[in-house]
Amino acid sequence: MSDPDDPMAVQVLGGLRPGAGRLPEDLPRLLGFDYGLDEVWLDDDAPVRAAHIALSLYAVHQQSLRSPDLRMYRWGTPKSDRHPSVLHNLGWAARALMVSAVQKPDAEGERKSSQASVQTTVQQRFVQVGKATSARTMADRLLGLVRLLHRHRIPLDYAVLAEHIYRAQQPGGIAEVRRAWNFGFNSYRAPRTTDDTDKDAS
Repeated sequence: MSDPDDPMAVQVLGGLRPGAGRLPEDLPRLLGFDYGLDEVWLDDDAPVRAAHIALSLYAVHQQSLRSPDLRMYRWGTPKSDRHPSVLHNLGWAARALMVSAVQKPDAEGERKSSQASVQTTVQQRFVQVGKATSARTMADRLLGLVRLLHRHRIPLDYAVLAEHIYRAQQPGGIAEVRRAWNFGFNSYRAPRTTDDTDKDAS
């Protein structure tokens, strides 16, 4: 992902933002957009759709956040080939969102909801993403969750998200993706300090 402080990156992200929650073919203005994919992956359009969904969601997630400690794209570090990182995958981020939302007021200063209410809202949106049966539906449902992540400044690994969106479009892939998300959700541990969002305490 490009540096969101770079003027060219800001322009690119601004151009992608209207495509969030939609597929690339839904926006004629994105015809000819280069997603930087190696042609070896392009046996079909699933990689293009996955890259578009992830990048356009990142454009929404990073919007207006410029300080270095507010980078909404974070990389997880694999523990081994057999144990890929769950840090900052969608399940991890959803659980972090549930914890964060009940600890602080939201960005608009609205009164905090009860813990049960917030947990229910986030979990329902998370479940709906996992129940999506098409890339179009998944993109739309992911947008609602990413907006909440943006509000509460919870980062996400967008490379892993793109990979998961791609896998979900393959036969039997959605079950594997749900497993990864569920593992990430249950592996989340609150950081030892309030501003240490990068430490994997699991």
